[in-house]
Amino acid sequence: MVNIVLDALKETVSICLLVILMMSIIEVFNVTTRGKLFNRLSGSRIGQVVLCAILGVLPGCLGGFAGVSLYTHRMVGFGALVAMLIATAGDESILMLTLFPGKALAMFAGLFCLAVIVGIITDYVIGKTDRTHLRDDRHIDDNFEIHECDEEGHGDGHEEGFRHRLVHFFTDHVWKHVIRRHLPSIFAWTFGVLLAVGLLSSYIDLEAWIKGNTGIMILIAVLVGLIPQSGPHIVFVTMFANGMLPFAVLLANTISQDGHACLPLIAENKRSFAYAKLLKSVLAIAAGFIAMLV
Repeated sequence: MVNIVLDALKETVSICLLVILMMSIIEVFNVTTRGKLFNRLSGSRIGQVVLCAILGVLPGCLGGFAGVSLYTHRMVGFGALVAMLIATAGDESILMLTLFPGKALAMFAGLFCLAVIVGIITDYVIGKTDRTHLRDDRHIDDNFEIHECDEEGHGDGHEEGFRHRLVHFFTDHVWKHVIRRHLPSIFAWTFGVLLAVGLLSSYIDLEAWIKGNTGIMILIAVLVGLIPQSGPHIVFVTMFANGMLPFAVLLANTISQDGHACLPLIAENKRSFAYAKLLKSVLAIAAGFIAMLV
């Protein structure tokens, strides 16, 4: 029992350290570009879909929040929103890149292609009614967690200004955003999953049971994917990384879930959230069972 707890704790710590490193690198990229990457938008419908699919595959929550912000401000259509939500995997994408980078990149490429195709078809089918997707006058913060840093003018000299920007980055971006906001949930869920898997594996052949009930696991993965929050989906990522879960189950959950990118969408437009989740769930079930058969 003690060994199981210690093994789970050691693996959790190592995973979290890698995740913090990757998230910090992403923050550096976002800060150096001053968020401009998310503010350029093509005027065409196909361009919107492609752009939002690109935002979706970006690791972490930044691209997801940007896509939702563009949609709630009528800058992109519903098809573009669907494309972003299909392509995104929230903070779990960073965990995937940490645990199995090669397979993760291949899956993200496939999700990007799927997102573009489904987004364009969705826009074509409901294009005439899409313009009414936001009758609500409420607006939410354009940036959500997209940190645009304009630190010019701070400090009298170059050295002092650089020191100020460095302190700002570590306090606001690394400490407040990466560590305080994301690390606790990632650590708790990862440790809980590893501990639960370790305990269950000592009593039953969990891997054999899962692979013998893949269809049921696909449906469970899609249902869990309905939760608009990063955390619960770590279960499927961790179990797949340990070789206990078939790819079909991970694929279904990844398509169904979208981290916590949808939280502001729920507050702003519940109808769009419900339609998008319904479409993604049907797609996730179909993709999961096709992958299981293949």
